[in-house]
Amino acid sequence: MCDSTVRSQYFCSSLRTLSRLVSAGVLLGAAMTSAQAVTLNEWDIYNYPQQTEAVDEAIKVFQQQNPGIVIQRSVHSFEDTRIPLKLALTAGDGPQIAQVNQGGGDMGSLVKDKLLWPLDDYAKTYGWTTRFPDSILKRNRWSDNQDFGSGKLYGVASLGEMVGLYYNKALLDKAGVAVPKTLAELEQAMEKLKAQGTPPMMLGLLDGNMGQQLLSTLWEAQIESSDRKKLDDLIYDVGGTFKDDKLVKAANMMKSWNDKGYFFTGYQGIGHDDAATLFQNGQAAFLVSGTWYLGQFKDNKDIHFAAMPMGAGVQHALMVGGTDLAYSITSTAKTKEQRDAAAKFIDYIVSDEMANRWLKVGFLPASASKNAQIPADNPLLAETYQVWVTLNEHDGLGHYVDWATPTMNAELNQNVQQLLAGRQTADQMVARFDDNYQRYLKTLKH
Repeated sequence: MCDSTVRSQYFCSSLRTLSRLVSAGVLLGAAMTSAQAVTLNEWDIYNYPQQTEAVDEAIKVFQQQNPGIVIQRSVHSFEDTRIPLKLALTAGDGPQIAQVNQGGGDMGSLVKDKLLWPLDDYAKTYGWTTRFPDSILKRNRWSDNQDFGSGKLYGVASLGEMVGLYYNKALLDKAGVAVPKTLAELEQAMEKLKAQGTPPMMLGLLDGNMGQQLLSTLWEAQIESSDRKKLDDLIYDVGGTFKDDKLVKAANMMKSWNDKGYFFTGYQGIGHDDAATLFQNGQAAFLVSGTWYLGQFKDNKDIHFAAMPMGAGVQHALMVGGTDLAYSITSTAKTKEQRDAAAKFIDYIVSDEMANRWLKVGFLPASASKNAQIPADNPLLAETYQVWVTLNEHDGLGHYVDWATPTMNAELNQNVQQLLAGRQTADQMVARFDDNYQRYLKTLKH
């Protein structure tokens, strides 16, 4: 790992410094400095090269600014932030700082088992409650009664996210297709691309998430942002039902795209990152995915990003998104000194300085910094940032549907595969989502 090199350099440098101080007869002072150092283990999921470069640089600068704090970074897969993280924390092991998925099965489960520390006092100290809008922070709030979206704050995220429409402009131009602004135009574009032999839509279902994100995006593209309460209530466990005509329509649309051959051939056996790489290499005209691929795609000038085309009659649709996984302080931070140091690091990782570092490597920071500077050589990021600004002007940041229940992520992945395989109808799939949700609601104690 890159960070291990940094740590080795740190310790070697410390050893040389200590040796010189011993020679100078100031061993006592050095020993006191060592005793004051706080070492924190940190888990994050920033494993793309541009991301890991940004975080490694951030840790290096943070440690220079805070010589009494050592951050031992460990990069994990998204899946490792779930069961492996909980198992480690339950055993009294694992990191003091970790990125945690905000859903009920992840952050909610950790909060319930008292494996995370509430951050409200630190939020006041560092101004997180004024730096970030409540619509973003409430995604990391859980009440003592396990209500999602209210109560204590358990995390702060560093990156903003949207799931939108990537398109290859060169392939669209070659086919004589305009950038679609509605779902109807998107379907017309795919029909034309297919007829001319260009794979219309890239997809990778091997590891699940890309399929459920497409379904969620097609659903939320039909929801006017001013009429979002019904979806908000579902996600924040207030109540409601998944038996929604727009969700059924989204599922039927996805199924029809499969039947018409709009998806890249063999998508069932392709992972999401491999699908992104295939799209990056010009193997399909469209890809519905998130802004976490901006850094990877920025060097291909044919690739652009747009808001997801909207459903009929919608003026300002919701877009799936929010923030990336939140940074949390875990129960393995046993002392106040450790927790204070962890909070200081989290404040740095969500700072304006870090925001500009994210922009430099092509990613969208969660905060809206007045000093944000978009690199002139990254037009993909510039147009994405404009989508982000416009989206938030209309309160259009939607939700990841898997947050609705602890088991909804698996429910979505399994049933989308069943739908596209022709083993169930859209109505049957939606009924299963609703059954999952209603059973979860009954487990909540209010």
